Amino acid sequence: MSIFLNILFLILGMAFLIKGADIFVSGASAVAKKFKVPALFIGLTIVALGTSLPELSVSIASAIKKSVDMSVGNIVGSNMMNMLLIFGITILIKPVKVKTSSKKLDFPFLIAITFLLLLFCVDTIINGAENNIITRTESIIFIVALIGYITLTIINANYERKQNHLLPKDFQISIEMGQQESNTENDIKEEKQNQKKRKKGLKNWQIVVYLILGLAAVVFGAECVATTSKFIALKLGMSDALVGLKIVAIGTSLPELATSISAARKGENEMALGNILGSNIINIALILGMVGLITQISVSSLILIDILILFVSTSIFSIFCMSRKNLSRWIGVIFVLMYVAYMVFAIVRNYCF
Repeated sequence: MSIFLNILFLILGMAFLIKGADIFVSGASAVAKKFKVPALFIGLTIVALGTSLPELSVSIASAIKKSVDMSVGNIVGSNMMNMLLIFGITILIKPVKVKTSSKKLDFPFLIAITFLLLLFCVDTIINGAENNIITRTESIIFIVALIGYITLTIINANYERKQNHLLPKDFQISIEMGQQESNTENDIKEEKQNQKKRKKGLKNWQIVVYLILGLAAVVFGAECVATTSKFIALKLGMSDALVGLKIVAIGTSLPELATSISAARKGENEMALGNILGSNIINIALILGMVGLITQISVSSLILIDILILFVSTSIFSIFCMSRKNLSRWIGVIFVLMYVAYMVFAIVRNYCF
């Protein structure tokens, strides 16, 4: 009976995830168009924060229960899945253009905050301490860094909005399409049709309903899938660390997966990229920062290895994204293969060492 119910919840959760993500992305896209701010900014803030709620709830609950290994493992596993698997799949659906503003701020900050996490977790190497601990002071540093990053992001968004407002209308069209070098008549016609749709748009109350209902459906669906997956994983004899790094992380990353794929299908590639970057930054700076305020975070040697892998992967991911104007499908294949290799390593380590 329990197996039947788990399968039922799994199917129900997937249905809520898919439909909820579609509604949530539509609402978030409407916000960007209503206030004339870049879709990337909406992805970095509203969408990223919304899709990170499962990680936040799981990590805080784990901290309260003193199951910190699962809390940290959840964050590390989620970030790995977000940038390699989820973004890799997003690129496979539709290649993504990387904005210059992201190369100057978002990717460097992601590398910096991940390095800071690694630095805070090597007390045994730096100080000769008995244990690796993220202290409350270090947690406050995470939160302060996030506040600074959000402030700079808002300043950049306002600057871009003013710049676009000052540009001639035809030039704005070419900027939004990202095809200054190869604008065709069909592209311009398509963009004009999109502009007509934007004018119709959603009403304010409809946007609020879309955001609330969409996010609620996504979170509920993720909870159903995560609970089912965790039950199956524990039945298979996986350790708490592996459950946190893989099973719970996959479950709590499903909102990012659903919203990013939905955004890519709708042509909102900037929002998909912003969702991934924002979620990974929020996972470390906000969620671990809040968990660290509740209780000091003890990092096991097992998790420390994964944090090191996370930093290396984040650096490779960011370098790929910053070195190119457009991310083609073959880069998506590389990201997905990197995640598969990491999963194989983690599973082999769990059962063989």
